[in-house]
Amino acid sequence: MEESVIKIQNAGIKLGKFIMKPVNLEIPRGYIVGIQGDNGAGKSTLIRMILGKYMNMQGHIYVNCCDAVTQRCSALQKVGFISQDHSLFMGENAIENEKKYAPFYTDWDSEVYHMWMNEMELSMSKNLQAFSTGEYIKYQLAFAAAYRPDVLLLDEPTANLDTVFRDDFLRILQKFVADYDMT
Repeated sequence: MEESVIKIQNAGIKLGKFIMKPVNLEIPRGYIVGIQGDNGAGKSTLIRMILGKYMNMQGHIYVNCCDAVTQRCSALQKVGFISQDHSLFMGENAIENEKKYAPFYTDWDSEVYHMWMNEMELSMSKNLQAFSTGEYIKYQLAFAAAYRPDVLLLDEPTANLDTVFRDDFLRILQKFVADYDMT
């Protein structure tokens, strides 16, 4: 039997008028899985639940056997998150972001970070806020590669991106699964 890297057991939540009914799901290691649904169906909410952002959710979510809520720090050590939201130090460049974040990741690899920055033709000295939407997504991929999370969560990362980059993006995801055993 394959090892489940994400295990969701009866996880649901009520947020104001929005109610997400309990979800049960197991995702084996090394798979690329998509969640499809209408706007407002709860796709982003489910991602935030996996990230352990809701203390009031019912049920349990485990990432690498760590409870996403009660063991959030341990769970997040091995989870990457990519979205078009600006969650890093946007007024600073890639070098400054590395200095601030690398100490928090036990598996941070500066060589891999710089290799992917070069591979994606991103400037190490350009402030993140000056990156285009596509460059920022590429930057997050380079950042994630540096600490090799077991799970890479993506919240509509290719919305508003050109079709050429979408093809590159899929190629990069396949490489991450093959080379880094990510899910």
